[in-house]
Amino acid sequence: MSTATGIPTIDCAGIAHWLFDVALPTWAAAGVDREQGGFVEQLTLAGEPDLTAPKRMRVQARQIYVYSHGAMLGWQGPALETAGVGFEFLTRHYWHKDGGWVFAVSRDGQPREARREAYEQAFGVMALAWYYRASGDRRALDWIDRSLEFLDSKLGDDVHGGYREAVPDTLPRRQNPHMHLLEALLVLHESTGRPDALIRAGKLIALFRQHFLDRSSDTLGEFFTADWQPADGVTGQLVEPGHHFEWVWLLHQYGRLSGDDCGDEAARLYRFAESHGVDEDGLSYDALRRDGTIHDDNKRLWVQTEAIKAQVARHEFAGDADAESRLAVLLQALFERYLDRGNGSWQDHLRRDGTGFARFAPASSFYHVLLALSEVLRVFGPRPLGDQAGLLETKK
Repeated sequence: MSTATGIPTIDCAGIAHWLFDVALPTWAAAGVDREQGGFVEQLTLAGEPDLTAPKRMRVQARQIYVYSHGAMLGWQGPALETAGVGFEFLTRHYWHKDGGWVFAVSRDGQPREARREAYEQAFGVMALAWYYRASGDRRALDWIDRSLEFLDSKLGDDVHGGYREAVPDTLPRRQNPHMHLLEALLVLHESTGRPDALIRAGKLIALFRQHFLDRSSDTLGEFFTADWQPADGVTGQLVEPGHHFEWVWLLHQYGRLSGDDCGDEAARLYRFAESHGVDEDGLSYDALRRDGTIHDDNKRLWVQTEAIKAQVARHEFAGDADAESRLAVLLQALFERYLDRGNGSWQDHLRRDGTGFARFAPASSFYHVLLALSEVLRVFGPRPLGDQAGLLETKK
C-alpha cells in the first residue's frame, strides 16, 4: 500500500487478509492430499494441486509448521486438523528403519529417495516443536528426541564440528542445514523450556563464528570441504543474500534468548547483502560471489521474505531508523510481483527484469512467506495476534 505521495506504507490489514482469508484456506484445501494423505508438493499458478510430484519430507515438515503457527496466530480455519494430517503422514512414512527422516516418498508414502540429510532432520525438529507448541501432542517430543539422537550418532562430526551432510555422506558440506537446525533449536527451547536446546544452539553459533562467517569480506560461506575450508573453485566463493538476511534474523533471536550479543556479526552480514545483493527495485538476487559480483541475478520469492525478516530484526533490535521504510518497499514488491495471483498461489521466481518463469507454486515457499509476514504483524500490527505475543515465546 502507498500513501498519496507514493511512499509505501506497511499494510497490516492487507497482510492479515491475504494470510487468513486467501493463502491459509487455499493450501488447507488444494494443498492437502485427501486421498493418500499428507501435503502436495506444489500447486499450479491457477491454484490447482499437482499430484504427480514426489513428496519431499521438507514440504511435509514446513506445512506442519505453517498450520501449527496458523493455529497460534488465531486462524479460524482447520489449522490443527491440517497440521495433524501432515504429522500423521510424516511419522508414518518418512522415518527410516535405521533412523532418520528420509528425503522423499511417492504420493502414497512408498519409499522414493531414502537418503537421510541433515537438512531434513533439522526441519523435522522444527516442525515437531511447532506442532507440540500448538497442539500439546506429546508424541512430537519423542520424535524430536529420536531426530536429535540420529543427528548426534550418525551425522555428528566430533573432529571438525557440526554435522555431516547425509547418510550416505556427500561433499561439499553446507552451512544451510546448520542454519535451519539453529532455527529449530530456538523454537524447541521456546516451546519446551529445554536448556539443552539452547546449549546445542550455542555450539552452532560457535561454528558460525569459526567457519561460516568470513570477517575479511563479511560474507557467509555456503559450501565447504570436510574440514570446513571453503570448497574449491567458484563453489567456495558463492554466497546468497537470502541466507545472509536469514542469519541476521536468527542471530538477533539467539541473542535475545541467550544474552550472547550477536549484533556485530548480524550487522556485517546485513551490510554485505544490502550493499551488493539488492537490485535497484529493492529485491534481492539469488547468488553473489564473495567479492560482491553478481553470480545469479534471478530473484526467488524466499529470498525476499528473508530480507523482510532482516528488516524487522533491524528495526526491533538494531535501532535502524531506515529499516521500516525499506520493509515497506519490500512488502509492496512482494504483494505486487509474487503474491498477486488472487488465489493463494504465487509466482516463485522472477528474472532480473521482473518477469516470472516458475511454472508451479512450491508448497515449500509457504514456510518462508508465513514466517516473514507473521513477523511483520507481530512487530508492526496494532495488537498481539492470537497467541503471538512474541514469535518464539512459549505458549501460555
